[in-house]
Amino acid sequence: MDELEMIRRRKMLELMKRAGMIEGNKEPKVVIEVITSPGCPYCPIAWAMAQELERKYDGVIARELSVATPEGRRKAMEHNIMGTPTILINNRVEFIGLPNFAEFERKVRELLSDNRKP
Repeated sequence: MDELEMIRRRKMLELMKRAGMIEGNKEPKVVIEVITSPGCPYCPIAWAMAQELERKYDGVIARELSVATPEGRRKAMEHNIMGTPTILINNRVEFIGLPNFAEFERKVRELLSDNRKP
């Protein structure tokens, strides 16, 4: 599925939720933000890992923020990020560099099972 198709599907789900056609989740329990930079050989791998976790678990949202964008630069400055990829989970730096997928997944599962809000 290409990126445009994923965007279309997400938008359609959002519209269906607003129309009351389907029941939507209130808020995601885990928000993964992957800070990337153009030309980084490891960033696409980290982003793919985050997308896999978003597909695998309900309550997980993944976003990619490039330091080449104003939002990405702001987030990097806010968290004093000096290297990419850096992975924030619920607005907290959890991994600097490419993480081991099992550790990444374990952290997400731990937060999903936690009864507290993000």
